[in-house]
Amino acid sequence: MSKAGIVEQAYGKLQIYIRPKEKIQAENLVHRLQSRQLYRELVKLAKEDHLINASVYQTHHGYSLHGKISSHHVELANEDLCMCVELIDEKPKLEAFCIRHAELLRDKMIVFKPVEFWQIK
Repeated sequence: MSKAGIVEQAYGKLQIYIRPKEKIQAENLVHRLQSRQLYRELVKLAKEDHLINASVYQTHHGYSLHGKISSHHVELANEDLCMCVELIDEKPKLEAFCIRHAELLRDKMIVFKPVEFWQIK
């Protein structure tokens, strides 16, 4: 569909809510020595899977999956406050990403929303 200089394309947005302190299970000694945060690994995997966009957002106040309410404080890091890893691409590619990385995503709160990608002519 096109409107006065705008080309629209249907995409999807996947929002994955995790805690900053969540780490990847160490596979070997080298991985045990390096901190592998889940949110960083998800962005790396999204890039490897050629998804169009991956971003991470820190929340300031809230709760997830019926947990306790947490707040961000300027002077104190709060590793229990959720982060949002947001991935954007076509729905089948997002579904394939979730299936391919199911072990990392198990028991996470994941939200899918249809969105429109606009390109200005």
